[in-house]
Amino acid sequence: MTVVNGYCTLDQVRTHLGDDAAQLPAELLERAINATSRAIENWTGRRFWQDPAPTVRRFRPTRPSGTDLPDISTTDGLLVEVETVPGTWMPWTLDTDFELGPDNADGGAYAWWQLEPIGTQRLPVTGRRTVRVTARWGWSAVPDQVQEAAILRAVALFKRKEAVYGVADFGEFGPVRITRADPDVMDLLRPFQKPMVA
Repeated sequence: MTVVNGYCTLDQVRTHLGDDAAQLPAELLERAINATSRAIENWTGRRFWQDPAPTVRRFRPTRPSGTDLPDISTTDGLLVEVETVPGTWMPWTLDTDFELGPDNADGGAYAWWQLEPIGTQRLPVTGRRTVRVTARWGWSAVPDQVQEAAILRAVALFKRKEAVYGVADFGEFGPVRITRADPDVMDLLRPFQKPMVA
């Protein structure tokens, strides 16, 4: 098994486990990384890898002053079109007809997820999917907090096979249990959680 769009690497997990000699089975570690990465996507409502090429999606705006989108990783290849009348699409120009938000998002690992008309432009709210966006969806890079959460969770998933009935070890005060939700992982991911956008 290979890691596909993982939020950490096999080497990072090996280092965290102290497996410098690469003795632990790569297939099990990679499986834990893949499962962790998909779980992070499900919990946060976003994916932190970048599409290799722009793809088209259509949206149904609920207000004329703007709409939320899935994460956009770059303005390279970005095309926004608005259906002015059924079947007629008008291209909009970035910073002339619309802006992306949040403001100043383009630093470090980033994404935009808001489209806001400017000037006299307004989004047509007709109950139909009147906004068409061609973009490279995702994030520009994996944020450090997401990477660290992925390492911690992948290690926990890998070690779970050693935890019979949820008991990882016996310490001086009794059994050390593996909990369902690691508070450190949740704290790292919470700032990135957002509602799903269709």
